[in-house]
Amino acid sequence: MNHEATELKLYIDNDGDLYRRQTSSIMKNLATKKARGIYQHDLAVKLFGYLVQAGAKKYADEFESTMRVWHQIFDVPTRKAVAEALTRDFEDAWKTGEYRSLLPKKYQASGGKTSRGKKSEAQTAREVDAFLKEHR
Repeated sequence: MNHEATELKLYIDNDGDLYRRQTSSIMKNLATKKARGIYQHDLAVKLFGYLVQAGAKKYADEFESTMRVWHQIFDVPTRKAVAEALTRDFEDAWKTGEYRSLLPKKYQASGGKTSRGKKSEAQTAREVDAFLKEHR
């Protein structure tokens, strides 16, 4: 990532207002999709793109003069790179179990079974964790 992309990602990661308004609901939405087995990487990138756009606008309002507007400061490739990085961060955190608490109760209490009778990714991850703890 270039300098502008890194700056924008750090700004989004550390802004409490953006977290409350968008990031938390995006994480919950994507965690539910992961648990249901309908998660799609490209759609997650698109969803994070909306957050990146809001972050770019807020950054420009807060730090830039009126000489340049937000889409001149953060061009399309920069915004796409940030959205991709945020998506990768979510996917990596999901693998470690970080967002399991965001799942709706019906996915937590069902024993990990989806409506089709298959184990969810969350249940499989719990079983792997339990196995690894027993064999250490």
